[in-house]
Amino acid sequence: MAPLYKNEVRLNKPQDVRRMLSRVINHLLTTGEMTNEKAKAINALSNTTLKSMEMGELQEELEQLKEVVQKLEGGVNK
Repeated sequence: MAPLYKNEVRLNKPQDVRRMLSRVINHLLTTGEMTNEKAKAINALSNTTLKSMEMGELQEELEQLKEVVQKLEGGVNK
C-alpha cells in the first residue's frame, strides 16, 4: 500500500487537519470493499472534518474582529 504522505505531516492549522482527514477518507473510500468498520471510521473522520471546518471559520472571524478592534483602538489613541 502506497503511503498517503511522502513527508512528515504538520498539523498547525484547522485547514491542515481538514486536508489530512480528507486524504484518509478518500483512501478508505477507494481501497477494498466497504465494511462496517470502514464506514464507522469514515463517519467519525467526517464529523471531525466538519468540526475542523467550523474551527477554521471561527478562527477567520476572530482574526477579522481583532483587526477591527485594532483599527478602532488606533483611531481612539490619535
